[in-house]
Amino acid sequence: MAGLVHMSPVPMTQTTFGCFEDVGDCVYGACCGACHLGSVAQKSQSGDCCTTCLVGSCLSFPLIYNMYAKGVLQSALQRVGVTQEIGLFECLCCIGCVQCQVSREIMNRQSQMAIGGGMAAPQVVVVHAPAPQTM
Repeated sequence: MAGLVHMSPVPMTQTTFGCFEDVGDCVYGACCGACHLGSVAQKSQSGDCCTTCLVGSCLSFPLIYNMYAKGVLQSALQRVGVTQEIGLFECLCCIGCVQCQVSREIMNRQSQMAIGGGMAAPQVVVVHAPAPQTM
């Protein structure tokens, strides 16, 4: 397709099992996962802390909570410019570790934006319509 711009995914810089980089945040996530998820949504401005926490708390069945958390975390990452998809396997096996990874990623990117003096430029994909065909 002519005129289609392909953007490569922007990866996360934090690792899944990097708990020693911010032990306090990971302890918070381990003790109250739904509250931690709400604070991640609030920090990234992708959702409200209380509402996200309440919905997460009501979804007590693990697989349902994991899928809800995956959606919240993916939205939070997109708000800070990360386009890498969160893996389904990671979310099903260790959602707490993924929550901590995303939380560290958001804090890291927000501190970089604060040092840089502005917001990250949004990624724009430009798609041009094909020229009209005449017969």
